[in-house]
Amino acid sequence: MKNHLVVLASFLLIFGFSTVDSAISPLVRELSRHFGVVLNRVLLLISWATIGTVAGVLLGPALTTRFRVPTLLGAASAGLLAGLAVFLTTDSLAVAQGSRLVFGFSSGTIAACMWWITFYGVPKSHYQAMMAVLMSARPLATALGVPLIGLITAAGMSATPLAAEAVPGSPAPSLSWQGSFWLFGAIMAASGIVLTLALRSSDGEAKQPLSVGRMIRDYIEAFRLPMAAEYYIGFTINRMCYFGFYAVSGIWFITHYNLQLAEISRALFAIGLGEAVINFVVPAIRNRLGHALTFTGSLVVSGIIFPVFIMGGLPYAAALALITLFMILDRIYCMAMVITLPEMFPQAQNKTVFGSLNTLTAWAGLTAIAWLQGSFLDLIGLTAVQLLLIACYVIGSLMLYRVQHRTVLAPARPLTGAPPSP
Repeated sequence: MKNHLVVLASFLLIFGFSTVDSAISPLVRELSRHFGVVLNRVLLLISWATIGTVAGVLLGPALTTRFRVPTLLGAASAGLLAGLAVFLTTDSLAVAQGSRLVFGFSSGTIAACMWWITFYGVPKSHYQAMMAVLMSARPLATALGVPLIGLITAAGMSATPLAAEAVPGSPAPSLSWQGSFWLFGAIMAASGIVLTLALRSSDGEAKQPLSVGRMIRDYIEAFRLPMAAEYYIGFTINRMCYFGFYAVSGIWFITHYNLQLAEISRALFAIGLGEAVINFVVPAIRNRLGHALTFTGSLVVSGIIFPVFIMGGLPYAAALALITLFMILDRIYCMAMVITLPEMFPQAQNKTVFGSLNTLTAWAGLTAIAWLQGSFLDLIGLTAVQLLLIACYVIGSLMLYRVQHRTVLAPARPLTGAPPSP
């Protein structure tokens, strides 16, 4: 019973903070009114949260060796709730950015705790269940949680008389959008408490002094391996396209198709549902088609359809279908590529570091593109941002293909052990 609770509470905690983390973009119009800023400035709330997430993921493994994981998990859960509470009770964008930083750092720390729980906190009988949680909770938050926040907010605003009577330019009725966030705050609080209590007797290992330097040295050693730097730089640039679209999606749907919040939420539901479902069948697709066709085919087709829809010239239904297909293909080539990490870098001494770097570089890409969009979109315009996203996809994908071509997709090496020809 305890292990079932751990798995369920882990899912709900990740689902809760992932939903809150990803709900900024579709609510961009409502948040811009609340904070009294232009639309693109709201995107800074995304970049500040991801800066914290990157820091939390980076330091998380070192923190788990210094503190008992149940204690660390409880503290990080409290940090989530504190960051969310400040965010929901302030009308200052600067204060909100600071609260999002705390929220992001707490979620990154929890991510490290979740990997510890998967490997050490549950018995082998529940290992597969925890892996399913880690792979599915965030996509399901995008598919279900974020649209739910949008639909609750839209329904609340349409039912609130003040929404119709508000003076143009004045803050939107705060209860409408904040109420949906408080709901997910309650989910995080309940799951964090249950998870901390269920694991209270776990992690009896002797703890070591905090050594961030040793951890950083592990990452430096990883980058010294052949092709590693090119792979992770390419992955960062490629993720700037994927996350960049999600970050600007609220503004994009408003600008090109004049959608309201409820319509944006339904669109994100369709896109996210496709992403969530495909995660469970990528291994089967790869086994059926082979790695080369699965990876290269999805990468190339993605590159063809992204410029077709991103400029906003298609009918809405066609654009939504292509966006969904693009996100599905993104999941396919990314998962196929990550599965081959041990084959790309067979010399790696600590493969856990390479997995962590995958997470770190992905969030670094989101941090960079959200900051660029939040700071400069009103200066350079949406068209320039769309072209930037196309460039990010092309450059990043070419680098990823080059690494795969020289490692996993390379002809079999001769028995002498000679490296593959360039």
